[in-house]
Amino acid sequence: MTAKSPADQLHYISSVAGRYTLGDRPQIPGINILACRLRAISETSLIATAPVLGKVGEPISLRFAPFGTLRGHISRHVADGFVVALDSSEDESLALGDRIGQYQHRLWTGMADKRAQKRFMPAEPRSVLIRETQEMLPCLVVDYSACGAAVSAQVQPELGEHVMVGQVEADVVRLFDVGFAVHFAEPQSIEEIESLLESPQEWRLAVAVLPPRVADSDETIEFADLIGFCD
Repeated sequence: MTAKSPADQLHYISSVAGRYTLGDRPQIPGINILACRLRAISETSLIATAPVLGKVGEPISLRFAPFGTLRGHISRHVADGFVVALDSSEDESLALGDRIGQYQHRLWTGMADKRAQKRFMPAEPRSVLIRETQEMLPCLVVDYSACGAAVSAQVQPELGEHVMVGQVEADVVRLFDVGFAVHFAEPQSIEEIESLLESPQEWRLAVAVLPPRVADSDETIEFADLIGFCD
């Protein structure tokens, strides 16, 4: 394996949520604008967990508060999302490198934005949304509390619709630009709710039966296979 240049070094990041739009489609909140979780980033590429994978080669626009708006194309799939090759000029790549450095400095010095700590972000954001019709779709749990959660999926349910997120019964109570909020049928224990929400195995099954927005023949790799590059 050839050594990577400093600009190509992926930095592992586990707690930055963002949003993305696939292709050149009109930005319709809750349908084409989706939530994602940044996993790793460099000046030239990034890895994100996402509820809709898109096709390899498809253009994509992403926004993360610490790093701004990033544009590129999906270069390959990983087990829980995709790798994006960024379409950036040399100046844009250098500016992104500076933002990555500033973000890491904030983490090292304990200066991260404390507002993000008021909500819980699941370590495993992959889950499934089960609708009243028994339709099962992959979804991303953006954040959660004992009483509810913010969810992003390929569809936007109706207000008041009864759904299951993972193993938790809930009702849709609010719609917003990257998804919707659900209120749990019963308050959940903070110690147990995260394990009840996550459904990575069911997520894989749901992704497998999505209509052909996901390429059939593209190689899928495990995110764990990339950890060695995320120094």
